[in-house]
Amino acid sequence: MSPAQHRRRRWDKGESRPKKRKGAGRRTTVHDLPEHVFEQILFRLGPYSPYLVRAAATCRRWFRVVADAGFLARLATTTHAGDYRTIDGCSVFIPSSPLDDDGRRRFSLDFLPDSESWGLADSRDSLLLLSKKESAYESCSLEHNYDSCRCCDVVVCDPLRARYQVIPWPPGEDRSECIGMFLADGGNGHPSSMSSFKIIVVFQQTVVSAYTTGIDSVWHSIHEEFPDDPESITGDFFVGRANGSLYWGLEEDITMVIVLDEATWTLSLARLPWGLSSDKTARIIGGQDGMLRVVRLIGKNLYVFAQTRLGCNGDNREWVLEKWLCLSKATVGLPGRDESLLKQKIVIIRANDEYILLSLSDGTWAFTVELDTMRVESEHPRNKYTGKVYPYVLPWPPVLSDLSKEQYAVVRRHKCDRK
Repeated sequence: MSPAQHRRRRWDKGESRPKKRKGAGRRTTVHDLPEHVFEQILFRLGPYSPYLVRAAATCRRWFRVVADAGFLARLATTTHAGDYRTIDGCSVFIPSSPLDDDGRRRFSLDFLPDSESWGLADSRDSLLLLSKKESAYESCSLEHNYDSCRCCDVVVCDPLRARYQVIPWPPGEDRSECIGMFLADGGNGHPSSMSSFKIIVVFQQTVVSAYTTGIDSVWHSIHEEFPDDPESITGDFFVGRANGSLYWGLEEDITMVIVLDEATWTLSLARLPWGLSSDKTARIIGGQDGMLRVVRLIGKNLYVFAQTRLGCNGDNREWVLEKWLCLSKATVGLPGRDESLLKQKIVIIRANDEYILLSLSDGTWAFTVELDTMRVESEHPRNKYTGKVYPYVLPWPPVLSDLSKEQYAVVRRHKCDRK
């Protein structure tokens, strides 16, 4: 009699069957994790971890999670590497998280020719726009020899890849009349890169020059004429950049703003229901909800106005007061606050869709107002620097040239397996 037949015979006589040990069933694996828990695990790997690439190449489910548009969008928010600032005349990178010496060298601008002669002008995604410092073209300004001299050139660079492109100054335009240089998307729907970017240069006499990469990589200039024909735009009255447009105030009519569309680089006029006296007391900002907002500082009160859409199609728009804050009361108890100091004028230093940085007129004390909650704080590291900042965002999604050889091999194997 076989062992199996013997056991069945014993059970038929009334003997009890052996109890199964607890947990002897199917083993629990990572595939049993709920989708949202598994996403959180992958999210903690970070956007540039080689393990994220390996996870995507493991199986179809893991690849589907990593390649999901929503997952990539959330992961892209972690790619802000830090800010470039001008400190003591030098361009310095301030990382958003601590870096070692090797990490800091990767964001250095030493690869630029005559690197100390360039000054920061703008940033866009993973690119920087720099122009020659004022001392470099003072001699050209006296001789008005802009076309033949290279002292007015601009440069676009990608610090992480140590790549750059020097671009001659717009022909026939006076460098001393330039009021702003800006980087914009190349127009293909993708983030800016060395193969796809646009430079917009604005001059006082309502002249705009634009340089776009591509087959026809040359400067194009236009001159806008308005019904009221403002004589000029003043560079110190630039009030903001929001939702794909640039805004300047007019000294002749403080209720009017000049709007520059970055996509078409055309100028237009728009009227506000109140006046913008200067960039120290008013800023125009955008938001993730696509709404246009105006931050106004009147005395010791901070007001935030939003442009809401009315009607079925949202064609009609109206400005409404969204939030306001009494700074004299909101700053009570903050470190460094002195009642005598608040007798000074408060000015706006920076404003974006996340926070508003304000300081006393002499710059002795700065504090931040969070735009969502209107919470006031004065000890955040960003309050220590009251100059202009140029955010640097790591390129995302990463291209294959950014991957190591090991990562590239994993991606290639995964593509072959899917065929």
